[in-house]
Amino acid sequence: MMDERMEEQASLHVLGALSPAEAYAFKNAMKADPKLKAFVARLSTATGALAGALPLAEPPPQLRAKILAQLAQP
Repeated sequence: MMDERMEEQASLHVLGALSPAEAYAFKNAMKADPKLKAFVARLSTATGALAGALPLAEPPPQLRAKILAQLAQP
């Protein structure tokens, strides 16, 4: 049975929120645990479906100018 910590790590992995070191360790854990790998696959499918169901948001028109102005600052 998978513990709560591994479920949390799986969720963070699917969202791309693990540090490089954590991601490396988690990928090794998935290689050793087929149930964990299957759980991540299910989470990935659900996350993709959720992302596809959300409406596209149009950013405010002034946002582009604000970002470019900040990038131009030394």
